[in-house]
Amino acid sequence: MSQQVQPIKAIFLLWLFTVAATSAQEWVLQHVKVVDVQTGQLSTGTRDIYISQGRILTIAESGTSLLYSNFKVVEGNGNFVIPGLWDMHAHPDDPELWRMNPLRPDRDLLLPQFVLQGVTGIRDMAGSLEEVNHWRTAGEQGELLVPKIVACGPLLDGPNPMWDGSVGINDPSMVASVVDSLILNGSDFLKVYSLLPRETYLELAAYASQIDFPMVGHVPFDVTPSEAAATGMSSQEHLLEILKECSSRREEIISDKIDYGDLQSGIERYVFRQNLMMDSFDTTKFQLLIKEFIKYGTQVTPTLSMWYKNAWYEQEYTSDSLWLSYLPEYLRKYWTPEHNDHLKHRDNQDFIAIKQRLYRFYEYMVAEMNQAGVAILCGTDMGANPLCFPGTGVHNELKAMVEAGLSPVKALQTATINPARFLKLEEDFGTVAAGKVADLVLLDKNPLTDIENVRTVKSVVQKGVLYDEETRFRILEEIRKAVQK
Repeated sequence: MSQQVQPIKAIFLLWLFTVAATSAQEWVLQHVKVVDVQTGQLSTGTRDIYISQGRILTIAESGTSLLYSNFKVVEGNGNFVIPGLWDMHAHPDDPELWRMNPLRPDRDLLLPQFVLQGVTGIRDMAGSLEEVNHWRTAGEQGELLVPKIVACGPLLDGPNPMWDGSVGINDPSMVASVVDSLILNGSDFLKVYSLLPRETYLELAAYASQIDFPMVGHVPFDVTPSEAAATGMSSQEHLLEILKECSSRREEIISDKIDYGDLQSGIERYVFRQNLMMDSFDTTKFQLLIKEFIKYGTQVTPTLSMWYKNAWYEQEYTSDSLWLSYLPEYLRKYWTPEHNDHLKHRDNQDFIAIKQRLYRFYEYMVAEMNQAGVAILCGTDMGANPLCFPGTGVHNELKAMVEAGLSPVKALQTATINPARFLKLEEDFGTVAAGKVADLVLLDKNPLTDIENVRTVKSVVQKGVLYDEETRFRILEEIRKAVQK
């Protein structure tokens, strides 16, 4: 057994000791300013939030009366309260990282970092269901601090899958048995991947619709985003295939009849092709695609911060040095050009320039979709992609959303009410309201005036359990020490 297991146990024994008093009783969080993420308004004056059995019992104006005199009192000191945040594209057990042979105790160190930074729920977008079940069980038994996890399990890809652990579907006739098996093993939804052949994708979409089971993912190379929307892909990830569909030279591109001139190398041709798609981008086609998204209720997870970290990796690696110190060695190692598939060709300035130009195009796409009313989901692609951190990655994504043109409240919606609605969990999550699960984040500063204020996390409440400032920093410090051993 790994020698790192003991420090991890020590961390969570400390956690259990620290929070036991709060979790064991009903309590009231006094004198806080509640952020309404639906309207973008603050509560007038301060509020007291009464919490019982892990849920919000009621919210009352501060000072009106002590509704429940036996409740333990926790002073909120005028902090701003938002709902617990969601990362709708996370990979704490990323199959791309399996080549690094990560140990379970090392992976376990990633989960608490979501919660301690205010991310109380994640959509796990590929990995081992065994690991997901391990985390869920450990969380329920009080052995590990974990966010709520909604998970797909393995990717559904073509006959020669891109990543380890994927299910390669060789023929459309296999679709029903593959899907039934995944559901039996506990998948909450299906995730499509890029190499899935067109006919297999169409059969998968038809079967998912027939049994009314959610299907999301990468738009396959042989499918257009508008077709994916029409066939029931309820969320599309990373803005993939949009440039191709909206190019006025689409047929030339998909048939690979591009005139590359005297360009010979793969990287030169990649740069040329990306520039061609952007130069031939047809805004009328894009607006028609947006209408298709709205018609079919398709939601989009752009993972802007992932694209940004890849495009400006060198500067971001320096600025993110603090958060790197909380990561296990296998992940820090993989987030370097020596090992990472996403960091190839960093010595080629044309390649870096095209990544940066693409990013500005993605910002434009997100702004246009948001303006038109497409629901946007906050996702980081935390895992193998460099500098996409557990927890703080959501803060980075919200910043990227605002820089792309969303208002702070619209950005907050991508990580709160939009995920709750998408996952059909709105009864329990997404807003600060009576009856909801008590997943709350206390901030020192108002996120409605500056989205960067989501970084000013003071305390976190998950399922009614308070992790105050001292507890948060103490656990984070223990994690930092554990990963350095």
